[in-house]
Amino acid sequence: MTVLLYSPAVVAAVIGLLMMLPRYFLKRHGKPVVGERGSASGGTGSLDVVVHYVDPHGAERRITVDFSDIDGEGRGDPVALVFDPGRPGRAMTLKEFTAPWWRTVGGFVVLLGAVMAVAATGLLIFA
Repeated sequence: MTVLLYSPAVVAAVIGLLMMLPRYFLKRHGKPVVGERGSASGGTGSLDVVVHYVDPHGAERRITVDFSDIDGEGRGDPVALVFDPGRPGRAMTLKEFTAPWWRTVGGFVVLLGAVMAVAATGLLIFA
């Protein structure tokens, strides 16, 4: 019974921590670069924006970010990014990078796991 109550909380916490791994690597190895805002599309309920940047080797890269993670108004505006020189395709906007961990999607999932664990404990105590 206890395992069934705590399993979803543990799974949520582990998934959230895995989602935060790229941010951890960028905190340790990340280098700043300026990208350029590209096209926008309304995909999964929010507006996604493509950001193009060039890595130090001259290869053109692109990432798709949420509209709330950039400051630029229109296409072609500069966007501050942080990328991993070891894996130049791994990058995130500076705005997302400097946000507190609990305001990221991974942080939210970790907190959700913690709330689920507290609820499971409450059920065990009061049941």
